[in-house]
Amino acid sequence: MTTSVFAHVNHILLVDDEDDCNFVTKLVLKRAGFTGRLSCFTSATEALSHMRNGHDLPDIMFVDINMPAVNGFEFLSVCEAEGLLPNELTSVVMFSSSNRPSDLERALSFRSVIGYVEKALSVDSFEGVLRDHHAARA
Repeated sequence: MTTSVFAHVNHILLVDDEDDCNFVTKLVLKRAGFTGRLSCFTSATEALSHMRNGHDLPDIMFVDINMPAVNGFEFLSVCEAEGLLPNELTSVVMFSSSNRPSDLERALSFRSVIGYVEKALSVDSFEGVLRDHHAARA
């Protein structure tokens, strides 16, 4: 993958409670040639605090659906209700092991969501996310 594909992707934020999944995602991003910054939050509450500070918004945000306490849908509901998302910079991708059509439909009902990726992230699915991100920001 060429560096130009990453030209406008300097920061990726991952919200997922599974450390193993976060580790695999980091490896895949590196294999895909991503050299920017990756921030990981293992709880939606921590990620919400980060988003509320407003100073370090990501270009792409992967959000797991099934997390304890606050799930991905609840997290996005709060972000959209508070006006944190959608914003001019961040593309949100729902990230889940679920392939239920109802989850996909619900994910795409959020204004800030540009896509849905089944775990585990692959180089091909990440390249698709990059294409969708660039299309959404064009």
